[in-house]
Amino acid sequence: MKRAELLVSKEDEFRLMDELVKKLLSSGLNSENTVVVTVSTDYSSVVGQYIRHQLSHRGEICYGFGIDVPYPDEEFDDKVKNDIVSLFAMHYPGLKNKKILLVEAGIIRGGNYTKIVDLLRSTFQIKDSIVTLAMYENIHSIFKSDFVGEYYDDKTQDLTFWWETYNKHWL
Repeated sequence: MKRAELLVSKEDEFRLMDELVKKLLSSGLNSENTVVVTVSTDYSSVVGQYIRHQLSHRGEICYGFGIDVPYPDEEFDDKVKNDIVSLFAMHYPGLKNKKILLVEAGIIRGGNYTKIVDLLRSTFQIKDSIVTLAMYENIHSIFKSDFVGEYYDDKTQDLTFWWETYNKHWL
Protein backbone atom coordinates (compact mmCIF):
# COMPACT_ATOMS: atom_id res chain seq x y z
CA MET A 1 0.00 0.00 0.00
CA LYS A 2 1.38 3.39 -0.99
CA ARG A 3 1.64 5.96 1.79
CA ALA A 4 0.09 9.38 1.36
CA GLU A 5 2.46 12.32 1.70
CA LEU A 6 2.02 14.35 4.86
CA LEU A 7 3.43 17.60 3.53
CA VAL A 8 4.27 20.01 6.34
CA SER A 9 3.87 23.55 5.00
CA LYS A 10 5.71 26.62 6.32
CA GLU A 11 2.47 27.66 8.01
CA ASP A 12 2.02 24.25 9.68
CA GLU A 13 5.63 24.23 10.85
CA PHE A 14 5.41 27.67 12.47
CA ARG A 15 1.97 26.99 13.96
CA LEU A 16 3.29 23.85 15.66
CA MET A 17 6.50 25.53 16.78
CA ASP A 18 4.44 28.33 18.38
CA GLU A 19 2.17 25.81 20.11
CA LEU A 20 5.16 23.86 21.43
CA VAL A 21 6.90 27.02 22.67
CA LYS A 22 3.77 27.96 24.64
CA LYS A 23 3.75 24.49 26.24
CA LEU A 24 7.47 24.71 27.07
CA LEU A 25 7.15 28.18 28.60
CA SER A 26 4.06 27.20 30.59
CA SER A 27 6.07 24.25 31.93
CA GLY A 28 8.66 26.71 33.22
CA LEU A 29 11.36 26.03 30.64
CA ASN A 30 13.41 29.02 29.48
CA SER A 31 16.99 30.09 28.83
CA GLU A 32 17.81 30.28 32.54
CA ASN A 33 17.14 26.60 33.13
CA THR A 34 17.26 24.87 29.74
CA VAL A 35 19.80 23.88 27.08
CA VAL A 36 18.40 23.10 23.61
CA VAL A 37 20.08 20.21 21.81
CA THR A 38 18.95 19.88 18.22
CA VAL A 39 19.05 16.23 17.14
CA SER A 40 19.45 15.52 13.41
CA THR A 41 20.51 19.02 12.50
CA ASP A 42 19.89 18.38 8.80
CA TYR A 43 16.16 18.02 9.50
CA SER A 44 15.62 19.72 12.86
CA SER A 45 17.67 22.93 12.76
CA VAL A 46 14.71 25.16 11.95
CA VAL A 47 12.70 24.04 14.98
CA GLY A 48 15.75 23.91 17.25
CA GLN A 49 16.86 27.45 16.44
CA TYR A 50 13.34 28.84 16.68
CA ILE A 51 12.83 27.27 20.12
CA ARG A 52 16.22 28.55 21.33
CA HIS A 53 15.17 32.10 20.54
CA GLN A 54 11.60 31.77 21.82
CA LEU A 55 12.77 30.43 25.18
CA SER A 56 14.88 33.56 25.67
CA HIS A 57 14.52 35.07 29.14
CA ARG A 58 15.70 38.49 30.26
CA GLY A 59 17.45 39.02 26.96
CA GLU A 60 19.40 35.77 27.07
CA ILE A 61 18.97 33.28 24.25
CA CYS A 62 18.87 29.63 25.23
CA TYR A 63 22.27 27.94 25.19
CA GLY A 64 22.30 25.17 22.65
CA PHE A 65 24.07 23.02 20.12
CA GLY A 66 23.30 20.30 17.60
CA ILE A 67 24.15 16.66 17.16
CA ASP A 68 23.87 14.48 14.11
CA VAL A 69 22.68 10.91 14.05
CA PRO A 70 22.93 8.15 11.44
CA TYR A 71 20.49 7.84 8.57
CA PRO A 72 18.32 4.70 8.37
CA ASP A 73 20.89 3.02 6.10
CA GLU A 74 23.75 3.72 8.55
CA GLU A 75 24.71 2.32 11.95
CA PHE A 76 24.51 3.94 15.38
CA ASP A 77 28.03 2.66 16.01
CA ASP A 78 30.86 3.47 18.42
CA LYS A 79 32.02 6.43 16.30
CA VAL A 80 28.57 8.03 16.48
CA LYS A 81 28.38 7.37 20.22
CA ASN A 82 31.87 8.82 20.79
CA ASP A 83 31.00 11.92 18.72
CA ILE A 84 27.84 12.51 20.78
CA VAL A 85 29.65 11.99 24.08
CA SER A 86 32.44 14.36 22.95
CA LEU A 87 29.96 17.08 22.02
CA PHE A 88 28.15 16.80 25.34
CA ALA A 89 31.47 16.80 27.23
CA MET A 90 32.61 19.89 25.33
CA HIS A 91 29.37 21.70 26.21
CA TYR A 92 29.18 20.32 29.74
CA PRO A 93 29.72 23.66 31.56
CA GLY A 94 26.57 24.99 29.88
CA LEU A 95 24.60 21.90 30.92
CA LYS A 96 25.17 22.04 34.66
CA ASN A 97 21.96 22.39 36.65
CA LYS A 98 19.86 22.78 33.49
CA LYS A 99 17.24 20.72 31.72
CA ILE A 100 18.47 19.21 28.46
CA LEU A 101 15.76 19.69 25.84
CA LEU A 102 16.29 17.31 22.92
CA VAL A 103 14.51 18.66 19.84
CA GLU A 104 13.55 16.78 16.67
CA ALA A 105 11.39 17.86 13.76
CA GLY A 106 10.09 14.33 13.26
CA ILE A 107 10.33 11.07 15.17
CA ILE A 108 9.73 8.08 12.94
CA ARG A 109 10.85 4.97 14.82
CA GLY A 110 12.28 6.53 17.99
CA GLY A 111 15.55 4.61 17.91
CA ASN A 112 17.80 7.67 17.90
CA TYR A 113 16.09 9.29 20.89
CA THR A 114 16.16 5.98 22.77
CA LYS A 115 19.88 5.51 22.12
CA ILE A 116 20.79 9.14 22.89
CA VAL A 117 18.84 9.22 26.18
CA ASP A 118 20.35 5.88 27.23
CA LEU A 119 23.83 7.11 26.28
CA LEU A 120 23.46 10.35 28.26
CA ARG A 121 22.10 8.56 31.30
CA SER A 122 24.87 5.96 31.33
CA THR A 123 27.79 8.26 30.45
CA PHE A 124 26.93 11.41 32.41
CA GLN A 125 24.55 9.96 35.02
CA ILE A 126 21.91 12.39 33.73
CA LYS A 127 18.56 11.18 35.00
CA ASP A 128 15.63 13.55 35.39
CA SER A 129 17.03 16.53 33.51
CA ILE A 130 16.33 15.18 29.98
CA VAL A 131 13.21 16.52 28.26
CA THR A 132 12.26 15.51 24.73
CA LEU A 133 10.30 17.28 22.03
CA ALA A 134 9.10 16.20 18.60
CA MET A 135 7.25 18.49 16.28
CA TYR A 136 5.81 15.33 14.65
CA GLU A 137 5.87 11.87 16.21
CA ASN A 138 4.85 8.59 14.64
CA ILE A 139 2.17 6.84 16.70
CA HIS A 140 4.19 3.62 16.29
CA SER A 141 7.43 5.11 17.66
CA ILE A 142 9.13 3.10 20.41
CA PHE A 143 10.05 6.42 22.07
CA LYS A 144 7.37 8.69 23.47
CA SER A 145 8.41 12.35 23.66
CA ASP A 146 7.47 14.65 26.52
CA PHE A 147 6.21 17.35 24.14
CA VAL A 148 4.65 16.54 20.75
CA GLY A 149 3.20 18.99 18.23
CA GLU A 150 1.19 16.41 16.26
CA TYR A 151 1.08 12.68 15.84
CA TYR A 152 1.02 10.90 12.50
CA ASP A 153 0.91 7.30 11.28
CA ASP A 154 4.04 6.28 9.36
CA LYS A 155 2.23 3.23 8.01
CA THR A 156 -0.12 5.44 6.00
CA GLN A 157 1.72 8.80 5.83
CA ASP A 158 5.15 9.83 4.59
CA LEU A 159 6.27 12.85 6.64
CA THR A 160 7.78 15.51 4.34
CA PHE A 161 8.69 19.11 5.18
CA TRP A 162 8.30 22.05 2.79
CA TRP A 163 12.08 22.64 2.69
CA GLU A 164 13.04 18.98 2.21
CA THR A 165 14.92 17.72 -0.85
CA TYR A 166 15.74 14.21 -2.02
CA ASN A 167 18.01 12.29 0.38
CA LYS A 168 19.37 8.98 -0.92
CA HIS A 169 19.80 7.60 2.62
CA TRP A 170 16.06 7.27 3.23
CA LEU A 171 14.88 3.84 2.18
